[in-house]
Amino acid sequence: MRIIFATLLALSPLFAIGEKTETMSAQFIQTITDDKSSTITYEGTMSAKRPNMAIWHYTKPVDKTIYISAEDVTIVEPELEQAIVKRLGNTIDILAILASAQRECKDSYVASYNDKSYHIALQNNKIKSISYNDAFDNSVKIIFSEQKINQTIENSHFKAKIPADFDIIKD
Repeated sequence: MRIIFATLLALSPLFAIGEKTETMSAQFIQTITDDKSSTITYEGTMSAKRPNMAIWHYTKPVDKTIYISAEDVTIVEPELEQAIVKRLGNTIDILAILASAQRECKDSYVASYNDKSYHIALQNNKIKSISYNDAFDNSVKIIFSEQKINQTIENSHFKAKIPADFDIIKD
């Protein structure tokens, strides 16, 4: 569950940096380090579209796809043959995160939300990384590469694709 919220919170600031950014797709490497310096690394691809659509496809160490919309998050886990659908309601205010992103220096921004800080580093006017501490006080860093900005992405790309034989768990 922490990956869901980490993903949600990490996604939001990327649109705050460039007001003209309507879509973004990229490869990513996400590292999560706990208080004992144990680190797990995830890799995959992501796509996002304003105002509130995203898909994160994790390919390593496991295959998992997270679909994010204004109303809910759907996690499709092929290895478990299941999908988890969680209604967001008012639990995360994406607009508040967007509104709070402020430039620290030339290539660095910070966003504050619910007493947490999200540090965003830019390189060549693109997001290089987002760093923050999650709800479990783990250190999270997402590094982006091969970014494509403002390319056409159809809304249907963000609709959860759940195989008919998967169990669906609604939270």
